[in-house]
Amino acid sequence: MQQVAGASLASLVIPSPSRIPNAEAAMTDETASFANQFTDASYRQQSPPTSQGVTTTQTGVSATSTALSDEILFTIYKSDILKMKGGFGLELGQVTFRTNFRVVVKSVAPDSLAEKLGIRPGWVVVSVDGEDVERTNAAGVATYFSRAVKTVLNSPDGMDPRTNANFMTMIFRDPSKFRNELESFPTTAAAGEGAAGEGGSSTSSSSSSPATVATRVAPAGDTTQRNGDGSVRPGASVTEQSDQIVTVTQLVPPQMCQRRATTDDLLEISYVGRVAETGAIFDGSAVRIQGEGIPGRGNDISVFFVLGKQPFGQFPPGWDVGLDGMCVGERRRLIIPPVLAYGAAGVPRRGIPPNATLQYDVTLVSMNGLAT
Repeated sequence: MQQVAGASLASLVIPSPSRIPNAEAAMTDETASFANQFTDASYRQQSPPTSQGVTTTQTGVSATSTALSDEILFTIYKSDILKMKGGFGLELGQVTFRTNFRVVVKSVAPDSLAEKLGIRPGWVVVSVDGEDVERTNAAGVATYFSRAVKTVLNSPDGMDPRTNANFMTMIFRDPSKFRNELESFPTTAAAGEGAAGEGGSSTSSSSSSPATVATRVAPAGDTTQRNGDGSVRPGASVTEQSDQIVTVTQLVPPQMCQRRATTDDLLEISYVGRVAETGAIFDGSAVRIQGEGIPGRGNDISVFFVLGKQPFGQFPPGWDVGLDGMCVGERRRLIIPPVLAYGAAGVPRRGIPPNATLQYDVTLVSMNGLAT
């Protein structure tokens, strides 16, 4: 996700919270009324054709459904397990944050079953035989694996595979796969192939459907702030969350791409933001509130921001995930879960309720001052 070029200070001004009207005011997106179809092609992409496969319902806005693009499923049969010599061949490590864990593959033994299956170092262990292990430590994953192996070895030979007793499954996440697929949008969109790869990668099923990729950034489960011994921290309450999934859909591919956006690039974008659950507009580069422009934006229809800096910037961190690898002229739809948006607090004064999923339609107008 990396270079910064100059931009006028006025273009980077962000209005203070006290100067932004509250959520009771009517908000409308005025991008199309400003754009010129001959000179402002990127702005014209604010409203993609309705045939692109993204629907609006009475309850809000929903993106085209897709499999998680970076998760890879392996099926391990009893015959494979019986041939194992010296174990499966994985060395596991773990990343700890407070009381939460992520288990990763540290190394793969040569000539092991794991190597023959194609498992790679750096992958995250997601599940073992249907059991989610993303909140389990390395020892816990090993326990789940041993239990699944024993179940398979104790199953009668010739048992119907549909009973799931003479084979087991493992799912891994390849962290690089999602980023790579964000850069392959032009290929997948043009191909119109609906084939799903070994990892469940989803591309558009027809030329009229947009290419979509998705990744789970946080698993469902307990999110309570706890001490090292597992007890609840003073003042904290027991909380939990659903799966936090980022979905990126390419609404309009770029006509050409000389360079892709990466961390530290200065991006000029045109965008509109909605609350996914209701479809209500809460922000946008050309939004008007009660017919008036947002104070501090000077009636501009684009804004500037630096990619990769949003934990300390003016937009939700989900932008750093979903806009990586973007090209000038490209338009994407980001579905951002609460954990990468405004979380449990929300922004009520802007019409963003607690634990809201947000949808942003974003066009990249220029990068580092260049519109090509």
